[in-house]
Amino acid sequence: MSENLLEYISVLLSSSFKFLFGPLQGKAYGLPWLLTAALTAAGMMLSVVVFTYFGQYLKQRFFKTKRVFTPHNRRKVTLWRKYGIIGVALFTPLFLTPIGGTLVANAFGEKREKIFFWMSIFASVWGILITLMVYEAGDILQGWFHHPRLP
Repeated sequence: MSENLLEYISVLLSSSFKFLFGPLQGKAYGLPWLLTAALTAAGMMLSVVVFTYFGQYLKQRFFKTKRVFTPHNRRKVTLWRKYGIIGVALFTPLFLTPIGGTLVANAFGEKREKIFFWMSIFASVWGILITLMVYEAGDILQGWFHHPRLP
């Protein structure tokens, strides 16, 4: 396998677990920002597809279901009641993680088509925005810490 392909897969898989990891890894590998944004969005959508189709099976197979009203669970319910699938998709890359947002959308019985549509919209938008922020911040920080007399 080529080194680049492994880097691409690494960005894709890491962003499928935590959205921010994709842009950070893409920047560290020196990948072009647009490729990193695309891989980051695709990574989120990988989680969305897997956990929409197989989430219930995985939950039953690997996790014991506890019906507990915790502050964390209450926030998810409030988010869903207030904003629905659009709000969950909007906030998934920032706060919920791709897996968490997908599980919330599925737990409230949203149709797969709507989950895929809204998650792909916001994965693309946030993929571009967050990747640009990471790349720009990285360049700024590199400029701040580069000493002119050091090699």
